[in-house]
Amino acid sequence: MLKNALTNHLDYKLALVLAALFWAPSSSSNELPTAIEWQSPSYIQKAFNEIALKNEYRKTQQRIIKWQKPILYKFVYHNLPQNSVVESLFNQHLQHLQTITQHSIQLVSNKQQKPNLLIHLTQDVDYGRIIQQVSKSRVKNIERESNCMGSFALNAQNQIEQAVVIIPVDHVYSRGLLVACIVEETTQVMGLPNDSDWVNPSIANDASRIELLTGLDYLLLKILYDSNLKAGMPLSQSQPIIKKIISDLQKNHQIKNAQHEVNKTGLYPLLN
Repeated sequence: MLKNALTNHLDYKLALVLAALFWAPSSSSNELPTAIEWQSPSYIQKAFNEIALKNEYRKTQQRIIKWQKPILYKFVYHNLPQNSVVESLFNQHLQHLQTITQHSIQLVSNKQQKPNLLIHLTQDVDYGRIIQQVSKSRVKNIERESNCMGSFALNAQNQIEQAVVIIPVDHVYSRGLLVACIVEETTQVMGLPNDSDWVNPSIANDASRIELLTGLDYLLLKILYDSNLKAGMPLSQSQPIIKKIISDLQKNHQIKNAQHEVNKTGLYPLLN
């Protein structure tokens, strides 16, 4: 037991050191809208519609998509040894997502459990092959256009049934993108699949250098996993419900305190 405890402690410290080495700081304040702008109910609803109801790779029907079943995740290695640092960072962020959404997200702990989120860790040389093997992506040249990727499959009710995240570990290490890839891809497969250069501050903004969840990302996740918002809801049905959720968040001071709340757990204690 002492040996295991010591190993876990060393893994955590190593994750801290490596994350600090490879993590790039967030955007400077002059690139971001003021708190008053992104905390306004109209801005939040517009941002939610942009990130949750659209997709960067294809046209959508603008219906709500989210998980209904508990998420069970597993790491899959392709010509790589097990990497406790990468796993620690994933575990930390996924538990953060669970805390925010209150949706169960657990690491597969035995052979009887069937994972529905597979995290594929590979080398850059195998990245394109693994994408085609496990995601069946139809996006042309996606291995050259992306540093990492995530995708999911829906059932007839627009519930997410399965998802994959693919990380070419050597590539993202060399470019300081490990943290960004972990945070963005796992957050997107929760049901926030789009990127947008005007939604700010957010990890969904590829034009910025934001790499950790922001207060706005926190609110988008809270809205998506509110029990009143159901998978499959069309745009016309979802809008008044989203507006009511945002109003409740404002009344409960969760909008005002969003950045403070998101900073308390997840990867923030590691990196800040």
